[in-house]
Amino acid sequence: MLKNIIKTLQDTGDLVKEKAGELNESAKEKIMSGIEDWIEILPKIRALGFETTAFGISMSISPCLNVELKGKTSDFTEEKIREYLEMFKTDKTLKLFLNVLKTTIVLHKKSKAELKEDVFVRIDVKLSPEIKVYIGQPCIL
Repeated sequence: MLKNIIKTLQDTGDLVKEKAGELNESAKEKIMSGIEDWIEILPKIRALGFETTAFGISMSISPCLNVELKGKTSDFTEEKIREYLEMFKTDKTLKLFLNVLKTTIVLHKKSKAELKEDVFVRIDVKLSPEIKVYIGQPCIL
């Protein structure tokens, strides 16, 4: 009886390891697909007025694309971003980028903080993608 329990536990452990490996491969494929999507829209983002200031790929258990962009806040008014959103309404990834940019600008305006000349964006495409927008250069220690 004890041998059967041990055998069942070992089989279960092996199955869990196998499924975890499959999940890991599936997650990697999803991440790589996301990275390819962002690589394709980077030229569109640059055409809007951003310049790429840093570009990198990190490879580990979970690959990651890191892109940093810089633009002029004067080029990204609420009205201009609304025009871009209408222009790119079928591009899900670019719409996400523009909505994060618009939200940052709207909230910055509501805060009544001094409007800096530059807007910085950091995009990290990984299992859980992130877009960070800063009005003014962030000070990272």
